[in-house]
Amino acid sequence: MGRDFDDDDNDEEEEDDFEEVLFQGAMFGREPDLKKNPRLVNAARPPVKRMISDGLARRAHMIVLEPAQGRIAIRFVVDGVPYPAGAVPGQRGVAMIQMIKLLAGLNPQERSEPQTGGINAEFDDKKYELMIDTTVLKPGVERLRIRVEDPKVSYLKPSDVGMPENLIKDLREHTNEASGIILACGPPETGVTSLSICALHCVDPYLYSVYNMADVGNRELTNVTDFEPEEGHDLELSLDRLIRREADIIYSGEFQDPSTVQTIFDFADRLCFVGEIRSANPAQAIKQLIEWVGADKVAQHVRGILTQKLIRTLCDDCKQAFRPNPQLKRQLQLDEAVKVLYRAPAPPDPEDVEAPTIEELCEDCDGLPYHGRAACFEFLNMTDGMKEVVSSGADPEAIRKQMHDEKMTTIQRDAVRLVVEGKTSLEEVQRSFRPARKKRAPKRRRR
Repeated sequence: MGRDFDDDDNDEEEEDDFEEVLFQGAMFGREPDLKKNPRLVNAARPPVKRMISDGLARRAHMIVLEPAQGRIAIRFVVDGVPYPAGAVPGQRGVAMIQMIKLLAGLNPQERSEPQTGGINAEFDDKKYELMIDTTVLKPGVERLRIRVEDPKVSYLKPSDVGMPENLIKDLREHTNEASGIILACGPPETGVTSLSICALHCVDPYLYSVYNMADVGNRELTNVTDFEPEEGHDLELSLDRLIRREADIIYSGEFQDPSTVQTIFDFADRLCFVGEIRSANPAQAIKQLIEWVGADKVAQHVRGILTQKLIRTLCDDCKQAFRPNPQLKRQLQLDEAVKVLYRAPAPPDPEDVEAPTIEELCEDCDGLPYHGRAACFEFLNMTDGMKEVVSSGADPEAIRKQMHDEKMTTIQRDAVRLVVEGKTSLEEVQRSFRPARKKRAPKRRRR
């Protein structure tokens, strides 16, 4: 929207209608000393407060400040879509970045090494955790990101992420064997760890003994016992101890070290492991595992690989119903029982000057007209047919074809489920599979 957050007179009338964020201290035990930086605080704290308040009012889950053509550009990411949200002159933008780092208890002068921290905040009577990280782009130049998290919201159980019952059943059946390996995969920062914990929570804790060997931070694992390895014990000795404790299922965290992965595969006939791997999709995850342990072991021990994609959901207050024609129903392979789908409201006729705008039709979404996101899933099931494909070389295209032929859950197929359930539109599904384009920032929510 081209807003200058360093301008004290900017949008004075609008500021009267919206409260500003309250900073309530740094996270992780850090204690910022604002009194040592009075000039920075006086100059940069007001525009930082306005920027973060503006982002929270627009439902941004991420705010990015990065250099662009001698200025510091600001982007709000709302429901996964980045919107340009203004820019400030270079030196003022650097001061804002330094101020944010100071509020998080970080070193405001450090620009040669990445830093991470957090700020406790409150806005519109709601608590937030603002997770801060910096990336050094070149000596003395950095990008800063603010990830907005609601401490009361978690995505660690199947119901939290809207996992369909058929997928929960598949995961539960695989863990019932108390052997083999189940993995969640995806690129960095796509919720892979949370997804792997969701898979773990598909286990019936009253029938099986479940242990955790990973560092999960402040995430809560329900009915899972933390395991502390004894000093001097390697992974093999620790897994032997767990077997003696009659463990059934182990949450192992991220698969990243080849020797560790090899040991896990060696024990996968006696224990069931649930973990994660950083791969773009299940086919790429299979390829990586084969490089580490070989195709035969992958085919023998992997039970399934899960991934997800988040898609914006339609605003319930302004979405419009329509009847799909027979050709569309055949194309989407919809059941005959499906009579109605939903889409975003059409823009008004430009010739009708009295027609209300989309923004005027719905105050909740301010004309986007999407509000929030839902997950669609993909699950590679290691069937006998898939084992043959993996053993013969695991070509990604062959894996995709096998998944299609066996009608396994794929991202595209599950996205249609969200359309049928009325949660999203066909247009949004098509958009989510295209490269992202920059958009104007959505309007602020009124209190």
